[in-house]
Amino acid sequence: MDSDSPQDVYAKCLPNNRGYPLWFPEPSSRLPSSYRQDGLQIGDVGHVSRKGTFNVLLNICHGPNHALHQDLGVSFSFNPIKVIDREVEVISNADPPGCIITSPGITQPSRTSQRDGHYEFTPSPAKGAILILPDGATCHDLPANERFRQVAMDHAFDWYEIAKQHYGESISSSSLYLITGFYKARSWSVASFHDSTGTEPRNIRVVPREREGTTARREWMCTFPVQYRDGPGPDHNGSVNQTVFISGFKIAVRDDVLGWLSQKPKVQPVPADRSRNKGPCFSRFLTRFFGKKNTSKRRRRDNGGAYVNDVPALSQPFHPSDMINRYLLNKDPNDLVAVTHDSEWITTIETVFYSRPGKTYARGAYARGPPRRMLVRKLLSGLET
Repeated sequence: MDSDSPQDVYAKCLPNNRGYPLWFPEPSSRLPSSYRQDGLQIGDVGHVSRKGTFNVLLNICHGPNHALHQDLGVSFSFNPIKVIDREVEVISNADPPGCIITSPGITQPSRTSQRDGHYEFTPSPAKGAILILPDGATCHDLPANERFRQVAMDHAFDWYEIAKQHYGESISSSSLYLITGFYKARSWSVASFHDSTGTEPRNIRVVPREREGTTARREWMCTFPVQYRDGPGPDHNGSVNQTVFISGFKIAVRDDVLGWLSQKPKVQPVPADRSRNKGPCFSRFLTRFFGKKNTSKRRRRDNGGAYVNDVPALSQPFHPSDMINRYLLNKDPNDLVAVTHDSEWITTIETVFYSRPGKTYARGAYARGPPRRMLVRKLLSGLET
């Protein structure tokens, strides 16, 4: 994927404790009208497209006769998971009206007036992202999500086979996502930039649109190249169904497995007493850090399956969990599936750092010292471990 694409820059620059940001918060037009009314739901299985839309494939909380599955023509063989209302934590004012979320290094002049919809930003980095929530946002989260993790482990191959049938070559071996939470808004503005021109000074002004003959709500005036969007569209009914952040389990299978899903291999759980004393110190650190309850793997039986060479690696938007899953699958060729919850990298981002002369250390429950800082940097930059 082009590293300068809006979703890729937006996802790299704006990850925070809310989850993974979407460049296209509006519900996909592929969904039934009744489903678009509320937007994404807990239990949705799908993938983030190259442009930043979440494409829903199925929902594990709905039966096969649900309108979503009937409309998309999806069939599956598992019992739906029942989630009752009191299991879901709902915060109606999670983000207040006028909330602004930016990547580091973007400042707002004190003269900026947000009451009348005027915003001004002065970015110092060449790459960054901005999210404006004029009406605030609500948060829905399923804290007890262990059942979801197990279903993802058990049905990953079936879901990838369905996804390949519906979305073809746009599905890579780490595309699928099982949603356990989200932030939704009534209105929003998003922006991302990667200024290779070296323009100085950089300035962004956002003001209400006053000219007639346009459906855009805001006008962006920038001194350098900026990609931006405002929403929702003119046909929006005013409901809070625009999903600005998602959180959940990212599901990955080995590249060679994706090439022969019609010959699904036999798999078994990873032994709980698997040794962690092999490999270099940094690898053992990663194993300790990511080998917790929200990261799981399944393995190939010794004599099962087949290998397919030259399976092309497909591009997709950057996601921190992809790096974790890739590391887990690369550790052992018998590992077939890796499932990691966004809480793993969210916890990493929330780590409090302190400095000493010439060194930066991290306070954390799993590790202390420079390796954790190195891991955070790699996660946020999308680098390989």
